[in-house]
Amino acid sequence: MADAGIEYIPSNTFSYHDQVLDTTAVLGAVPPRYGWTGGEIGFDTYFSMARGNASIPAMEMTKWFDTNYHYIVPELGPEVKFSYSSHKAVEEYKEAKALGVNTVPVIVGPVSYLLLSKPAKGVEKTFSLLSLIGSILPIYKEVIAELKAAGATWIQFDEPTLVKDLDSHQLEAFTHAYSELESSFSGLNVLIETYFADVPADAYKTFTSLKGVTGIGFDLVCGTKTLDLIKGGFPSGKYLFVGVVDGRKIWANDLATSLATLEALEGVVGKEIERDSIFVDHLPYAFFSDNAAAQASRKSSPRVTNEDVQMAAAALKGSDHRRATPVSARLEAQQKKMNLPILPTTTIGSFPQTMDLRRVRRECKVKKISEEEYVKAIKEEINKVVKLQEELDIDVLVHGEPE
Repeated sequence: MADAGIEYIPSNTFSYHDQVLDTTAVLGAVPPRYGWTGGEIGFDTYFSMARGNASIPAMEMTKWFDTNYHYIVPELGPEVKFSYSSHKAVEEYKEAKALGVNTVPVIVGPVSYLLLSKPAKGVEKTFSLLSLIGSILPIYKEVIAELKAAGATWIQFDEPTLVKDLDSHQLEAFTHAYSELESSFSGLNVLIETYFADVPADAYKTFTSLKGVTGIGFDLVCGTKTLDLIKGGFPSGKYLFVGVVDGRKIWANDLATSLATLEALEGVVGKEIERDSIFVDHLPYAFFSDNAAAQASRKSSPRVTNEDVQMAAAALKGSDHRRATPVSARLEAQQKKMNLPILPTTTIGSFPQTMDLRRVRRECKVKKISEEEYVKAIKEEINKVVKLQEELDIDVLVHGEPE
């Protein structure tokens, strides 16, 4: 990234499992059942929390917002003794610096960490996780002090829960937390980032008013309405960071749309963020020309644009989105046909793609085998996995998705 001319290069974004679990390690918030006795958290404890071990189950895993990624849910309560127990963020910053790259360490913010947690077993469900903010902020201050001493000039805190519908008490937690951290930020540039959705108006007001914050980041791909909030008023003296490239799609980015978004912000926050921040001024004309051709090709491709499908979709009525029979009748018919037990078993996801499957797919692609031979191999694999499920007495069978 440095060779490409990118100025703000993140560090501490690599994880052996997920960034929330990394933060749990930083805070030493290890559930007692794992037998951790203090000190720097090693791989045994880390992966026991993530995956469990021979005698102890893993912590709960849940989806990371609307992505296909997951994170390990912290288990917290009033008895948790927090301690600075993983120096990963500082070590990775130093490692990059030794290679001549001054990075921006990225850390899950304190408020989002607590809002993404759950009460530990035995703790009342009504327990306020945000009441622990005063217990974890001293550790955040230690991390900040170490990064500053190591030479960091920017630190990024990810606070993605700001895109959720938060109540006034939760929003106040952001104001309180960053007011408490403000003195630690002296001599540093601090960026707070959100992503995956629009920031609600109340959260935007809180977000843009946080003390000690140098830069504020928004996702303008998934959060298109946030653009109007920025146009309606953005604090002077702060940097605006915006995401304009969809990193979750496989298609070539529409550069013209991205540039139009940046140009729309130019009059609000100044030209300095409009182009040089993504270095498009240094790209050859052919790059834009090729990108425009790729966009036009996709829009006109019959594999993407099918008029018959568009007409059929446009003709749908409200009633077409509802089943003709109620769920109770469908359940009765399903049970009559399948006679499932109270807790039926099935598998989740596809079966592993074997080396033989990959070979057959590759040979079909290069015309080394015929389409008929490919289909035959796929059917044989389906028969194999169905037979395996029958032998294991699985109730609801899947075909394994070998194709």
